[in-house]
Amino acid sequence: MRDQAWRLRKMVEEKVFPVRGRARVLAVTSGKGGVGKTNISVGLAIAAAASGIRTVLLDGDLGLANIDVLLDLHPRKHLGHLIDGEASLEEVLIDSPGGIQVLPGASGLTRVADLGNVQKQRLLEAVARLVEEFDLVLIDTGAGISRAVLDLCICAGEVLVVTTPEPTAVVDAYAMLKVFSTEASAPKKWLVVNQVLSRGEAQQVSSRMIGLAQQFLGSEVNGCGSVLLDPRVRASVRRRQHFSLAYPSCPAAKGVKEVAHNLGLAGRAGSHGFLNRLKEIWIGDPSRPRERSI
Repeated sequence: MRDQAWRLRKMVEEKVFPVRGRARVLAVTSGKGGVGKTNISVGLAIAAAASGIRTVLLDGDLGLANIDVLLDLHPRKHLGHLIDGEASLEEVLIDSPGGIQVLPGASGLTRVADLGNVQKQRLLEAVARLVEEFDLVLIDTGAGISRAVLDLCICAGEVLVVTTPEPTAVVDAYAMLKVFSTEASAPKKWLVVNQVLSRGEAQQVSSRMIGLAQQFLGSEVNGCGSVLLDPRVRASVRRRQHFSLAYPSCPAAKGVKEVAHNLGLAGRAGSHGFLNRLKEIWIGDPSRPRERSI
């Protein structure tokens, strides 16, 4: 019996997808909202671009996108138009402050969070081009442990989990690390502690989470630094200008640059099969029958 993905698999068999991308792909995520995940994503993109790396930031928070707000962008076309076939990738990509390209999300369109087969194919084709044409693809995912978020993180091969010292944020971040540890193809995991009062507080939170993940999950988590609580972050949000551009010497901006350095974002590591993983999760292997629904 033909499963739900049969039609799309037939389409894949008849179309050649580029599967050897040159870009490094990193997903930025969090266990809960309000921890500064999107601000971190934008800051990392700007830091990488400042190093001469061709960087694209994909707003993967399907349905609740806000990168355009942080950067004062006014896109006429967004991800929703792209996956509905109403706009090309060139029409959707925006030149943004800091020398980065942004693929804006579809804020308020909750139906985008539940993509159909044809929409998934269009998004897959767009991401394939991004991986081929850029050096770094950063994906700002939604918060929480939805299947859509997990798929993006697993396919990226690398994931940066953002937390704050707040107990609820720490618990939710650990829960996310726990879910990753149960996946067959677990991504490489990084941890950044945002909105800390001191480096000592950051070290305490990071060391505890890394230790717990190693002891109880058997999972390696790499600490990559922290970002201090800085009133200029909130001020820059009001100005709709990222703090690393509005206040490049502020503590938060320096922290994000340090995190980017620790992540090695200036390197040009490959995508490690991002497209193949995405195809396997969304489409399945066309060479063998499956009964997994999409």
